[in-house]
Amino acid sequence: MKKLTLQLLAVVLFLAISGCGLNKMVDDASLINYQVDPDPLELKDGRVPVSISVTFPDKYFNKKAYLTVTPTLASKDGSSEIEMHAQTLQGEKVADNNPVIPYDGGGSYTYIDTVDYSDVYRMSDLQLKISANKGGNGKSYSFATITIANGIITTPLLVDEGLKIDNGTVGNTGNGLMHAITPSVTLPSSSTQKQTLVLYYPVQKAQLTTTEKRKAEVDAFLNSVIDLNNNADINFQDITVASYASPDGPIDLNADLVDGRGDNSSSFLANKFDAANFDQGTQNDFLTRTTTSDEDWDGFKKAVQASNMADKDLILRVLQMYSDPNVREVEIKKLAAVYDELRNEILPQLRRSEIVATYQTRQRTSAELINIGKTNPSSLAQVELFYAANNATGADKETILKNYTTSYNDDWKGFNNLGVYYIQNNQLDDAELQLQKAETIDANNATVLNNMGVLYWAKGDVDKAGTYFKRAAQIDPNDDINYNLGVICIKKGNYETAVQKFGSTPSYNKSLAQTLAGNTSDAIATLASINSDEAFYFYLKAIEAARSGNELDVFSNLQKAVAKNSAIKDYALNDMEFRLYFEDDTFKSIVQ
Repeated sequence: MKKLTLQLLAVVLFLAISGCGLNKMVDDASLINYQVDPDPLELKDGRVPVSISVTFPDKYFNKKAYLTVTPTLASKDGSSEIEMHAQTLQGEKVADNNPVIPYDGGGSYTYIDTVDYSDVYRMSDLQLKISANKGGNGKSYSFATITIANGIITTPLLVDEGLKIDNGTVGNTGNGLMHAITPSVTLPSSSTQKQTLVLYYPVQKAQLTTTEKRKAEVDAFLNSVIDLNNNADINFQDITVASYASPDGPIDLNADLVDGRGDNSSSFLANKFDAANFDQGTQNDFLTRTTTSDEDWDGFKKAVQASNMADKDLILRVLQMYSDPNVREVEIKKLAAVYDELRNEILPQLRRSEIVATYQTRQRTSAELINIGKTNPSSLAQVELFYAANNATGADKETILKNYTTSYNDDWKGFNNLGVYYIQNNQLDDAELQLQKAETIDANNATVLNNMGVLYWAKGDVDKAGTYFKRAAQIDPNDDINYNLGVICIKKGNYETAVQKFGSTPSYNKSLAQTLAGNTSDAIATLASINSDEAFYFYLKAIEAARSGNELDVFSNLQKAVAKNSAIKDYALNDMEFRLYFEDDTFKSIVQ
């Protein structure tokens, strides 16, 4: 219990109010005990909790007196103050609803409040402004202002410096970032790729039209196959021809159409290769027929699903209800308006032959993949393009990631990694757009949810960041996500939980959490097990030395911190962690 001697106050009060019956309270004011918990005050979750316990001795509190106490936080430079809510106490004969302090035996009360933190209050005085009156006569007498505590511990703010030390300073945000997660792949050994040509047929015909034979895609396919065949880095596997019929018309007729289309496509392709002087033996080795279905109901279903038809759900229900192809056709044709749209928009896509050239590339180097990923991304397999995007740097990384998301817009990983790239470059609105796309593709992906948390942390929304980290941890509580939750717990003042979240891996912020939780010896051991040359690494070591009473380590580590970052002098000069050294000559020589 902290007792404040108020002899001077007693003299002032005696002169001011001795005539109104309060003089005994004034005379015995030095017997009042005050305790502030904690002392100094401490920053938690951006605010400063204040708890003041006041104990009055036996036969002190006048039975008819009111006493009003207003705690005030005043900055040392006198530029600002925060006046908290007033608390009125009363004697036992006052007919009112305030807390009563008995005359016999005395009594106590505990005052609790919380104020918003501002840096101007790092060095400050917690003061009590007191006034009293007796009997409710309306006349109030002000006591002298009493200072009962000094300064605020702001060590939780070092969590931001911890992020820099643990993760590295990133981009232009000024702060280190949380642990972002970007999936990656190893360098692909080789890749299997395909070139595809689709030839379309008229309804109930197995012959290609002249227009279809002369379309630009035909020559582009043939030239590509020839170039690939002449490339020593390419190992051809095969060229397949698969033909289909739309699911309308008699089944026997469609079976004949499929066979005829397969024959005609193969002959057409062989003739084109002959005209181009392509090696006949090679193409015969590769060219095979793979037709497996007469009526392409699977293709029909996919085309309907991908369409913008207003009644597509109705059509899909028919497909689900009936498995017999003849019944399906009859039922769909009953939907007259719908069938007209199918006949014009969907069925022509199904009367086709698909010619696919499959080949295998050699293993490319990382530099080759990055260069191709920028200039000709469509020539890479998906895994190769993803590797190139992950291993590129700077503007090249952005370019290749964009190429990847364009080519594979159903893969959350590309949008996720592009979002992280934008976070790291402080393009936070762009990052949010990309991560939202990833979340749309996979709403319960722990990696995406974690990175949304990283984004909102960078935007300064700690609460929203914490919400995303918690969701991610419910799905996959891995080390990266738990680290991020540990940082949030420090911000929120939940230090013991933070220590648990950081797990067994040593880090600056784990040591900080242990320090704030009062586990100084554990904190010192944790910090000793990591290597850093950052100024605030030594600064935290100085704080931990101060808490353990090791004066030599306080000065030596503070000296190292200041030598690496001279701005730390001003910070340390007003840091209440070093309050016991404020008048020490060695301390002054380091920070002044």
